[in-house]
Amino acid sequence: MDPANEQNTGRKILATDFYVDVENVGRFRFARRTMRDEFQIGAEYSRLTEGVSTPTPWLAQMATMVSNLKVLAVTVPADWNIDQMDPLDDESYNRIFKVYEALRAQEDSFRSGIGKGSKETGQGISEDTAVLVQEKVSAASE
Repeated sequence: MDPANEQNTGRKILATDFYVDVENVGRFRFARRTMRDEFQIGAEYSRLTEGVSTPTPWLAQMATMVSNLKVLAVTVPADWNIDQMDPLDDESYNRIFKVYEALRAQEDSFRSGIGKGSKETGQGISEDTAVLVQEKVSAASE
């Protein structure tokens, strides 16, 4: 891959890192998850949910995906910046979901034996991995 088409997130590059290619999004280099990463993901999740003790399913799911991607990403495509994505564009959510799904699939491939793929990580993740997007509600419907 051309280094001009990627950006480093500031995370140190290690020999244990791995690549994930996501169709129509780009190539990502992720760190292999450690216990320390889990703590950082939990802290980022809390920042994203602003400490809400019972976030909505949508907020919990999005915060889980975004916190995992932000903490584990080492290099990302040059045009990838979650913080600058348009929250009113469904494609933003689709891109986040596709990258998160690819990350988790690759991580699951590292594990073998009993329980392969059954470990869910991060806060608030559920069996249903569909992206929940809030319905648009007309002010006139009240």
